[in-house]
Amino acid sequence: MVMFAEGVLKLHWDQSVPVDVAHIAQRMGMAVRHSSSLATCAQLQINAQNQPSLTLCQHHAPALQRYATAQALGHLALHHLRPGLERSIVVTEDFALDDPSRTEREAQQFALRLLIPEPVLRYCVQDMAMLDILELAHLFDVPAALMGWRLMDWPMPMPKPRH
Repeated sequence: MVMFAEGVLKLHWDQSVPVDVAHIAQRMGMAVRHSSSLATCAQLQINAQNQPSLTLCQHHAPALQRYATAQALGHLALHHLRPGLERSIVVTEDFALDDPSRTEREAQQFALRLLIPEPVLRYCVQDMAMLDILELAHLFDVPAALMGWRLMDWPMPMPKPRH
């Protein structure tokens, strides 16, 4: 997942933070629309012509929609769907990452790495000494829960706060 997320960022990211997942979705050819009748947070479909589309529930909070979009991009980049298939994307209010499905876990990890790119996170923590999860979450425009998950999976040791 790391290499796939880095590859998508390298090809489609404009280096701005927060990462514009809607722009990346557009660059990857994914049509995004909103619906008031969707039962889940999002529905990803790939039609018979291999064109992806994502429908987001407009009643969900923007943070949920943003994470669902990043997760859908993960499913797309990781080739979890074949043409003619669809998948519901469920994002809970607490952003729990405990789905037992391998493909869901892979898409969730992809989404974390897409929304919180390694080079920017490293710069913030190591060079700027940003150690507060809420401050980092605000910078990357993600909920604190997702920042916490990302830092748990981060390969670099967190530096000690300066006094």
